[in-house]
Amino acid sequence: MPSNALPPVRKLGRGTMLTRRDVLRQAGTATALATAASWWLVRRAHAARDKKLTVWVPTALAPQVDKILQEQCYAYAKQAGIKDNEIDYSIMGSGQIPPKLVAALEAGNPPDITILGNLSVLYRSQGHLLEVTDIVDKMQKVPGGLFPASLSEVMYKGKAYAVPQSVSPWPLVTRMDLLEAAKVDPPKTWEEFIEVCKKLQKPPKLTGYGMCLGLQSDTDNNVMNMIWCYGGKLVEADNKTVALYSKGTIQAVQVIADMYHKHKIIPKGAISWDSTGNNKAYQSRQVIFVLNPASIYAHLGESDKELYNVTGLLPVPAGPAGAIEELSTNNWCLFKHNPYPEVAKGLVEYWMAPENLRVTIEEGGGRWGPPYQGMYDSEFWKRPAFQHWRVMLERSRQFPFSGTPTPASGEVLATYTIGRMLQRVLVENWEAEKAVEEAHKKVVEIYARYPEG
Repeated sequence: MPSNALPPVRKLGRGTMLTRRDVLRQAGTATALATAASWWLVRRAHAARDKKLTVWVPTALAPQVDKILQEQCYAYAKQAGIKDNEIDYSIMGSGQIPPKLVAALEAGNPPDITILGNLSVLYRSQGHLLEVTDIVDKMQKVPGGLFPASLSEVMYKGKAYAVPQSVSPWPLVTRMDLLEAAKVDPPKTWEEFIEVCKKLQKPPKLTGYGMCLGLQSDTDNNVMNMIWCYGGKLVEADNKTVALYSKGTIQAVQVIADMYHKHKIIPKGAISWDSTGNNKAYQSRQVIFVLNPASIYAHLGESDKELYNVTGLLPVPAGPAGAIEELSTNNWCLFKHNPYPEVAKGLVEYWMAPENLRVTIEEGGGRWGPPYQGMYDSEFWKRPAFQHWRVMLERSRQFPFSGTPTPASGEVLATYTIGRMLQRVLVENWEAEKAVEEAHKKVVEIYARYPEG
């Protein structure tokens, strides 16, 4: 063994995993984690650092996950010869990172590392991101490889400009105890969903559907999910032909408007929620259903075991075009200004080493799904709560379907174009068709600015 090499630890068999305690213990003995593919290795910092390693991590909305990621960062730093005071690690509130990034990039001091979704494509197109093809190539060699969907935002012309961090379908998070007490089956269609909400809700303390309606990205995702179920979409597969204005989109917008005004199954306050509004509404038992990634479920695993045990993660109800879930992908993004790119790349490799990621995912209660296809064979993913996960994962869609994530779709999300369309109807009493037509024109304008879509 070379004198500067780190001694390996035991390899893990199927179904076993390191715990958070194992990671910290091994950091204390300067031991590297070995993966089945043996590709992970600490990248050491051999010289004193003039600048800190700056890491911005958006809150996972599940405190245990925030804690695990931070602990792993400092465990990596210890092995890599980086002192604690040489790291600037910030956990930021939901929605805070995009505007802070704009300001930081204008000032020339963005973070070294952060997590982004569709916006990673936008920043890649602007030339801000490091190429990380070497890391993604190693990840592809992990048994089972990566889900193709996890690569849609990171790859461009055969090279990777971000590192897949997670893939997560958006299930219908459901109060199963209320359905069972009323002897009501989970709704299979949106028509049934409306009737179940009307039957079970007891406003103002309990409302049926905690749908996001404020100007924030969860609203755009919730609305687009409904649009798909009614046959609409944002753009065609060529990533150029905008397709928002359609009968299906108009119908979906009208259904949402009826849910809010006519059937009154959505809380009135949802119109001003930020991206945590639906989480808080469900966790405080004010709504029966929300459409959201599993952050709510994971949070309850630590904060409210009683509600956790009666929460289901169900498939989305079907519309005329079928039952379709939203798919979120997150990516580690490394910015070009980084004075220590090898150290930053090493940290991302450490986080994404399968044994470390398994700790984050499974001890974190399933906040995200791993991007590795071979990581779903553990006992954790066989729990009843996740019985529909794989089906949802395989049929789910990303926001710009039937196109793929592009800089243009990133701008559509960043400017809340879909949420503004809905607020025209809900707040300003526009006709659904007029609002859809206006939004369509705005999306056309955005796509016209990006030759690649």
